[in-house]
Formats: sequence, structure tokens, C-alpha cells
Amino acid sequence: MAVTPLRDLLAEPTSFRLDQPITRSISQSISIVSSTISNWDPHSSHSPTFLQATSHLHSHLLHLSASASHGAASSRHSELVKIHTLLESAMRHLEELFKRRLFSISSDVDSQCDEIADACSIAETMLATGYGEECVSTYQSMRQSNLKSQMVRLRFDQSSNQPKVIRKLKWEILERHIKSWTDIAPVVVQSCSDEHQLCHEIFAVSPESVRNSIFSTITCDKALNFLTFPETVAMYLKPSPEKLFRLLDMYVVLSDLLPDIESMFSSDPARSVRSQAMSSLDKLSKAIRSVVSEFELAIQKDPLKSSAVRGGAIHPLTRYVMNYLAYLSDFEHSLHEILIDLPPDCKSSFFEQANLADGSILSVTIAWILFVLLCKIDSKAETYSDAALSYLFLANNLQYILKKIQGCHLKTILGDDWVNEHNTKARRFMDGHVRSGWADMSALLPVHNEDDDIESLRKFEMNFEKAMKERKDWVIADAAMREEVRLTVEAMLVPMYRGWYRSHNNFVAVKFTPEDVKKRILRFYGDSD
Repeated sequence: MAVTPLRDLLAEPTSFRLDQPITRSISQSISIVSSTISNWDPHSSHSPTFLQATSHLHSHLLHLSASASHGAASSRHSELVKIHTLLESAMRHLEELFKRRLFSISSDVDSQCDEIADACSIAETMLATGYGEECVSTYQSMRQSNLKSQMVRLRFDQSSNQPKVIRKLKWEILERHIKSWTDIAPVVVQSCSDEHQLCHEIFAVSPESVRNSIFSTITCDKALNFLTFPETVAMYLKPSPEKLFRLLDMYVVLSDLLPDIESMFSSDPARSVRSQAMSSLDKLSKAIRSVVSEFELAIQKDPLKSSAVRGGAIHPLTRYVMNYLAYLSDFEHSLHEILIDLPPDCKSSFFEQANLADGSILSVTIAWILFVLLCKIDSKAETYSDAALSYLFLANNLQYILKKIQGCHLKTILGDDWVNEHNTKARRFMDGHVRSGWADMSALLPVHNEDDDIESLRKFEMNFEKAMKERKDWVIADAAMREEVRLTVEAMLVPMYRGWYRSHNNFVAVKFTPEDVKKRILRFYGDSD
């Protein structure tokens, strides 16, 4: 749809209201205008009487011009020239006063009632007396300057809004630019909203098409430049996991501001701003989906050479992924919108079998990333030569995953069924650790005769001493699980050892009393943190 030029809009017939009907004579109006001009004080408020007299003179001027065009006496020509010259002078004064009033209107439009009322009546008079273009030109120039000054004060670096700049900037510097954008975006949109409100108040008597055109001229260039920044970043930023959250920050801010942007820039002259906001959101969505894919790929590519974690403790990869996902879950609502466009092949048979809260694309995506992580942890567990240590590693890492999920929005996203299923797996891992790490030692304690007793005692002492040395760095990170395993091992060894000790300690030299065994068991599995 073609946009009507503002010049044509101002030329359209328009009815303007005056505060009070004019009943005075032309000579009275000339006297009022002449006196006001000769005694002009630019710092004082304008007189409503002066504005009414000015409008009266303009109406008379139109009448004289019409009479002259129909062959009226040329004697009126001098009167017409006089009134025209007087009106020109009056308009120059009003234009200067209009500038001063506009300059005094700060960004807080709601607190500027008197100044706005003055500017409104001046604009109404200038429009009514045929000086609409001058009035609008002055208004646009002043408000554009005001908006530019606000942008300068906000310190948004517009030079960074270029593809070649984005490509060259180090991430640390670009991250600061992004944070600056997200911090000031609400302020910029509010400034545009203030301009929209002010424009519609100052030019209240003008057609809406005129007001929309004036507002668009003032704000569109600045708004377009500002709203292009997220799109430029999204299109030319090399995707990597650490950049995801800044992209999400921009998406959330822009998404929250979109209703205001659509409302303000709803007219045809401003549709480019509305379109740019939508385009930036779309490009951010695509970039975020790309980074999520990169994140999954980074987990898969984590090298096995980083697998050896002392004592079966929590792997750095597990900590990194879970901290990442926990933070990611704070963007739950936005991620639902962003991930909805993921390709259908993401929903494999794995997801059909998964116990997820709602089967949404977000829960599916999070569950898949966790599945990839758990597979990687499984492969790392295989690098341990000791089966008990391998089970301990699996239990520690899965328990850490579950603990992180319980403490954030991930629990809601995944649901109780998923959590319960993996809680059962964590317990099985720990049972496997206890069974493979302590069952053989426990089997040394049941004896049938004295010779077997002594031989079993020596083997038990040797294995227990070996365990103290080899397992001194083994850890169980979760305090509750650590205590439970200690009690389980104690129940496996101490009662049987105490029974044997009571029967044989007077005949055989022993290295450990039952209390020694118990105390040493309590020293196993120090906290990895």
C-alpha cells in the first residue's frame, strides 16, 4: 500500500477547533497581534487571546483573498498585504516559542502537562493558519534531536550494528554490546512510546494519518537501527554454547517489548519497524536453535582422555552440562516458542518411550541432551579398570544430575516419572558399587573351622588394608548417599567380624578390633567438594 506524503496529508481539508469563539473585529485582532509582537517576551507564556486573534486574522486574510480573486476593489490590497505581513511575523514568533516549549519537554511526558498544553495550542494555531508544514518541520526536527540525544546518553554504539564489525569483535567485547542493548532496549522503546503519546497530544486536532506520519519520521530510523542489532548478531555470530544465554537475553527482552512495538508502529508509515522486530526475533530463534545443536555436539565430542576423574568423583563435563541446563531452564517459556520449529526427526522412538512431563518439544530436547550426557558418562566409566570404581563414578554423576534437576525448573520440564526412573538407576549403580567393592571382603568372614578362621582373618586384614590404601581418595559426593553406603558396608562387615573377634581374639593376634573396622569404614568416601 502506498504511503501518502505528509505534505499531501497537511494539504487535506481539516477542521480545527479554537478554545473560544472569536467575536472581536479585525481592527481589534490587528491591535492584539501587533501589540503582542512588539512587546514579545520569548520566556513568557503565550496569550490565548493572541492565538485567537491570529486565527481570526488568517480567516479574514482568506476572505480578502477570495474577494480579490473575484474582482473586488483593489483598495483592499494594502489591507491584505498588511495582514499577511503581520501573520508572517506572528508565525515567526510562534515558531520560536514552539521550539522553546518543545525543548522544555523532557522524556517524562506525563509530568509535562503545562508545557504540552502550550505546545498543543501553538501547533493548533499554526496548523489552522496555514503554517502546518513549518509547524511539523519544527516539531520533527526538535523531537528527532531529542531522541538522538537520548540514544547518545544511553551509550548504544551504533557502529557495532554492522556485519563486518560483528565478525571482527572478540566475544568479550561483543558480549558487552549485547548486554548494553538488552539493558537499554526497554528505555528506547519507552522513549518511542513517549514520542508516540506526545505526537498524538500535540497534533490532536490533526487526522490520525498526519500524526502517524509525523511520529514515523521522528522515530523510524532510530528504531530500525536499534532493532536491527539482534538480527545482525544472530546472523553473523559464530554459534557456540557459551553465547547462548546472551542470545536468549535479547530474545526475551525483544519478545517482551514486541506488543508495545506492534502497537506504536502499527500504521503503514511505520510498518518497517514492526517487520524488523519480527525479523530479529526470527533470526534470534534460528541462532538459538543452532547453538543448542552445537551444545549437544560439544557433549558428544568431549574426549575420552578427559575421563579419568580421581576417586570416581563428578566429572567436570557433568557439572558444566547441568549448570548450563539449570540456567537454560530459567528461559522455559521462551524456549517453548523457539524450539517449536525444530525438525520432526528430533522426535525419535527414544522420545516416545521417555517418561516426560508433557512431551513438549522443550522436555524432549532437554531429555535428549541428558541422554547424550549419560551416554558419554557411561563411556567414561568404562575407562576405570576397577568395576567398583566404575559403578561409583556412574552413581556420583547421575546423583549429581538428579540433585541439580530437583533444584531448578528442570524438574517441572522433565516431570516426576523421569526423575523417579533415574533415581532408581542411581540406586542400582550404588548397589553395584557396594556389591563389587565389598562382597568379596564380606565373604572372607564366614568361617567353618579354626584353620579357616585364621586364614580368612589374614586375607580379610590384607584386603582391608589394601582397600584403605587404594580407596582413600574414593568419594561419594551426595551426603545422604555417602552415609547410606557407609552404614551398608558397616552392616556387611562389622557384625560378622565382631562375632569372630569375640570368639578368637584371645588365641590369635589381630590388627583390627571391631571398633577399628567401624571407624575406618566411616573414613571411606570423603566428600569430593
